[in-house]
Amino acid sequence: MSRGTIWLMASLLVVTATAVRSAETPQTPQALSQQPTNFDGPRRFSHLYSATWEEIPIPQEALQNFIWATSITDDGTIAGKQGDALVLWHPDAQVWERVPRVLAPAAVFISPDGSSIIATDDTQSILSWNRTDGWQTLAGSTVALSGAYNVSRNFQFAVGNGANQGEASQGWVWAIDGGVQQMLPNPEWSTSVVATAVSDDGNVVVGAAVRAPPPGESYPEYLAVRWVSGGLPTQLRAADGSEIPAAVACNADCSMVFGSNGWFLKNNGDFGFLFWSLGGIPDAYPDPYGPYATYSIYDVSSDGSMVAGLYAQNMYPQNPNSESSVQRPFLWTQATGVVSLRSLGIDDRDWQFIDAMRLSPDGRRLLIAGVNQSNNPRAAVVHLTPNPVRLTGGHSRHAMPSPPRANHNGSLRVGPIPMDQ
Repeated sequence: MSRGTIWLMASLLVVTATAVRSAETPQTPQALSQQPTNFDGPRRFSHLYSATWEEIPIPQEALQNFIWATSITDDGTIAGKQGDALVLWHPDAQVWERVPRVLAPAAVFISPDGSSIIATDDTQSILSWNRTDGWQTLAGSTVALSGAYNVSRNFQFAVGNGANQGEASQGWVWAIDGGVQQMLPNPEWSTSVVATAVSDDGNVVVGAAVRAPPPGESYPEYLAVRWVSGGLPTQLRAADGSEIPAAVACNADCSMVFGSNGWFLKNNGDFGFLFWSLGGIPDAYPDPYGPYATYSIYDVSSDGSMVAGLYAQNMYPQNPNSESSVQRPFLWTQATGVVSLRSLGIDDRDWQFIDAMRLSPDGRRLLIAGVNQSNNPRAAVVHLTPNPVRLTGGHSRHAMPSPPRANHNGSLRVGPIPMDQ
């Protein structure tokens, strides 16, 4: 396996999985789908939260200043990439800090309290970083080539995929503070696997297993799987037994798993699609495969009460048969269903495309990154301020959780150094 193969799989996972349709598409709405579809989601969302927009300034004067923001803390510190180096946005000082290191072209992850970073270097080794110890390679690697795909909400476990040269890719889970990289077995029918999310105790991992293209098709299928205690993976299925595409996110204990095209599965067996919950978004593109193909999940809060993703917006809503669409952000709660940011009064017309959506673990900040209409990198944070009275008055399941346990390795926000211009 070449070094680029792992990253190709990881970068294509979310995009490809939304385009993969199994032969048996779930047809019967379950659980939340039974609620009325004429519910005023945006109005209800505004009762629960106020949403305000903060543009994050990014230097535009040179190509090497392109910044890709990929992770955000509870206090608004942002981790991202500038070229092949780590960069950190300090909201208190309003400055970007550049931390030199040759990193792989993949996301970096920051702990909820802003004390630690997980990244992958150009040799495909998994790294940690804090101000006290600097860059350190995680000890206990099992294979030569690895790529980190996600980190648990409490920042205790990382997951991804990896392999030795020439071997099939496997998923893995790794205790960040010490331990051996644990490889996860592939299903017999799968050619390779990507682990995409992990519970805070490291016991449950979800992801996607790759199956060769069916006869007459050109693209492989990315199908949802789950590992428990490192055992053989179980293929996740819809309520009617049909196959479902890649699992991409879960809450802190993975009792709620979410799939690339908007499906959810709970431990109690409830299955459905987010757009079934209190209706969908009116200006969503009328995808010929059905409205479930319109939505892509990117992240979920620790308690599972908030989901963030992108939906395909019809660029010409006056023409329902238009074939022009653009991806735009949505938020979901069980009380409101899916709501677009523009329905909450946030103008998103200046985005050419959006390629990153990340919630802070407490669900109060949404990081958006991409490129504006002038082809310049762009990042913004949507602040989601809860209404405590409404969130606890008969809607306690939407109350924000307590922050995860802090990792006391020294704050990244000590003595920020301005980024090289």
